[in-house]
Amino acid sequence: MSNVTAALPRKSLMEHELKFLKLAGDGLAQEKIGGALALACLLDMVASWHATRINIEFGDYCKRWVSEGNAKSKTADRLLRNLLGLDDHLPPRRIRRAA
Repeated sequence: MSNVTAALPRKSLMEHELKFLKLAGDGLAQEKIGGALALACLLDMVASWHATRINIEFGDYCKRWVSEGNAKSKTADRLLRNLLGLDDHLPPRRIRRAA
């Protein structure tokens, strides 16, 4: 029996993603209503992206994370949707299966 475990994919942010996070962090920190929650959600997104085994670009992961309703409040959700350019999109509808 072997004690070898599969390695997680190595992930690193691209330069434009790093700049985005810095600007987003500064912007959300300035928001008086919901900014702290949205900033906590952004941190959660980064940690979740690193933890997932799925090989997906960070920006795509963030959009999916928000679209799936993972924000902690309506205000944080609104701020994150605005930040990611999702404010014009409706939330995804669940597909009903025929019985």
